[in-house]
Amino acid sequence: MSLLLLNDTHHSASLEALKRWLGKRGKRPSVGYLAATADPTREYFAPIVELYDSLGAEIIAFAEPIHGPDCELYEPLFDCDIIHLCGGNTFEYLHNLGASGLIPRLQAFVAGGGHLVGVSAGAMLMTPDIATAVYCGDEAVMPFQTTAALGLVPFQLLVHVQNKAAMADEIKLSQTQGELYLLGDGDAIDVEDGMVSASEGVVIVGDLAG
Repeated sequence: MSLLLLNDTHHSASLEALKRWLGKRGKRPSVGYLAATADPTREYFAPIVELYDSLGAEIIAFAEPIHGPDCELYEPLFDCDIIHLCGGNTFEYLHNLGASGLIPRLQAFVAGGGHLVGVSAGAMLMTPDIATAVYCGDEAVMPFQTTAALGLVPFQLLVHVQNKAAMADEIKLSQTQGELYLLGDGDAIDVEDGMVSASEGVVIVGDLAG
């Protein structure tokens, strides 16, 4: 099992981290793209197809988590070596995954040795809880929405942080346990078999329960 959490896919450092990570997945690994919501024109999907192709991987599956549980359209995702979780409104993404029955399936995919790439909202979904997404400007899509996420990593995450020192001072999450990782442009976190390796620019805020 391996996870790669990225702030973005535009920065050269992010691309280099993704290239290195893909290089450890074997020759031309297959990738399934899981949209955050409906993407009928493939506006957000098409550039990612080109990106993976340029890095020696191939996207062979696409799915939108809008079809309800047990939809057969999801099946090709889980035949891939890697599933790509894209950006978007983190709360909407989580809601759609829950409504589509995909949360336990993604957890089982990883438990069975599958790999995930998460970008922005997709990276935050790998954490135990996405409550920090409000600091990115994301808004809940429904009242009293659960923020419990995939729980694949033991830390909290906040992406698109421009001033990490100021954010570390500002953020107050007294009800959240564990460490908080702050990611900015080009930052990446690689999790290989439970071992966490963060790029140099990542800032870690200490135990938030304290």
